[in-house]
Amino acid sequence: MYLLKMYRHFVVIYMKGKLAYHCSLLFELIANTIQIGIYFAGFLVIFRNFDNIAGWSRDEVLFMFTTSWLAYSLSCFFFWSPMKDMGELIRSGKFDLYLTRPIGPMLYMVLQQFQYTFIPRLVLSVYFWIRSMSKLSIAWNAQSLLWYAVNMLSAFVIFSSITVFTGSISFWTVKSEEIVSLLTNNNYGLKNYTDYPVTIYNKGVRFLLCFIVPYAFTGYYPVAGLLGKPLPHPCFAYLSPLIAFVSLVAAKFLWSSGLGHYNSAGA
Repeated sequence: MYLLKMYRHFVVIYMKGKLAYHCSLLFELIANTIQIGIYFAGFLVIFRNFDNIAGWSRDEVLFMFTTSWLAYSLSCFFFWSPMKDMGELIRSGKFDLYLTRPIGPMLYMVLQQFQYTFIPRLVLSVYFWIRSMSKLSIAWNAQSLLWYAVNMLSAFVIFSSITVFTGSISFWTVKSEEIVSLLTNNNYGLKNYTDYPVTIYNKGVRFLLCFIVPYAFTGYYPVAGLLGKPLPHPCFAYLSPLIAFVSLVAAKFLWSSGLGHYNSAGA
């Protein structure tokens, strides 16, 4: 409860600063809404020409990638900006300020910002998620709802862990913005590969998305299990919590190691 109050306080301060330039904020939201709207429009155009992709109908694919997008958008509210800016903070020496705060540097970095630019992505994802789910014959019950919720939480942890992992590389390379964007940017990064069934890719890409950067477990495999789609092995539908735990441990280890390795780079 204390952290929620603190976060609300920080968000109010952050948004007051942004609202000082309200036209800029408005244009950012409009631009992001148009960008995401165009993406969904392009997706719908694809299915005007094809009945299915790798045996997945339009609504099945839409449900799959909006499941992933919901977790991704929520993760980005907290971790995208802090990790994207890690290189600059270390390069300028400003990261030292986070080490002098009475709370941990990661927590402070997360609390002090609010990525409102992801609001259009979240809103449109919710809309198409509800729309696609309503057209699918999913037998929801207490067990399937709990299982789906656990997988959504696991997807959030996977996305967050990968973002923290890539940002932590800055402790050694100083500059990691390109790595963060390459792996986590949904417009042109590796994350974009998970918007469609992974079976359309070759074995090398599937292996990458499953066991190196495990984005396939944020949407494809859990939803495939829910919809009764063919899987390499039935256990793949249930591996997301385990993958999330391993990702979390790896990200925490790299972040802690980076903090121990850090030396001020300020001028």
